[in-house]
Amino acid sequence: AIALVERDDVAKVPRALPNIGIPDETWDQLSKSYSDLVSGHLKMAFFKSRTAKEFAAEILRFLDFLTTDEERTYALARALFSQYVPYRQLPGAPLHMSNAEFRQKLASERKRFELIEYIIDLPFDEYTERASMLLQILDDTNDKDVRVALLAAAWSRHEDKIARIMEKSK
Repeated sequence: AIALVERDDVAKVPRALPNIGIPDETWDQLSKSYSDLVSGHLKMAFFKSRTAKEFAAEILRFLDFLTTDEERTYALARALFSQYVPYRQLPGAPLHMSNAEFRQKLASERKRFELIEYIIDLPFDEYTERASMLLQILDDTNDKDVRVALLAAAWSRHEDKIARIMEKSK
């Protein structure tokens, strides 16, 4: 039985997958052969599922598709050590936007994006000060697509900085 539940008390350390009873050479071959397939299926299962139970069922269906115990062990270990576990329901479907539409939205909001960049680089004393300023900018437009494009662009340009802030706040 597999239990995929919401638990905040489980630390998923170490990040490296344990090759549970499988020789290193075999594990490496499984990784080369199945890594992309398992990752793709986990992502699909995550976005398709609305509950932890549905997500677990999708993973079990995928495991049934595999033919050997070693393949299933590898896929299960990848699932359990993935960013998708513990499963948490998203507040809705993600917004998809073409690259051309994304670029157009940013170009039309260049001044707003430059202000976001400026605020991100300012040395505020508190993270909440920076966040409140950024939120004001995003709230100044009613166009959800524009807000998403601005946030996505800022996130991608400052992903390392944001990750460090998130780590410090833990």
